[in-house]
Amino acid sequence: MSKIEALIDSAQAHAEMHAKLCSDLIQKSGLAAALEYCQKQGIEPPQCSLTADSNNARMLRETAARMLGETKWWKRRLGNKAGRDFEYRQIMEGRVTNIISDESLEYYLSKKRR
Repeated sequence: MSKIEALIDSAQAHAEMHAKLCSDLIQKSGLAAALEYCQKQGIEPPQCSLTADSNNARMLRETAARMLGETKWWKRRLGNKAGRDFEYRQIMEGRVTNIISDESLEYYLSKKRR
């Protein structure tokens, strides 16, 4: 298992915990607390307005709440963040000679859907 694969798997292993925490936060403190928690984790939260009063705004808030409580949503976001963080470290260490490090390229090509 490559370094990047191990880092991504490790990050994704926490997805269920984050989803449960967000669900609990939404129930106890509201959507704003869950969105703030998401940002503190370094993950871009779902976009929605907390103050607008329209059918579309309510729908976006419901969608955001649902997404924050889903393990699959967290798993995808945590995996992407771990991959970006790995690549950033590779750049800082001078290991990127092209656009992407060799290890990242190999990993993403192996995961590419056929």
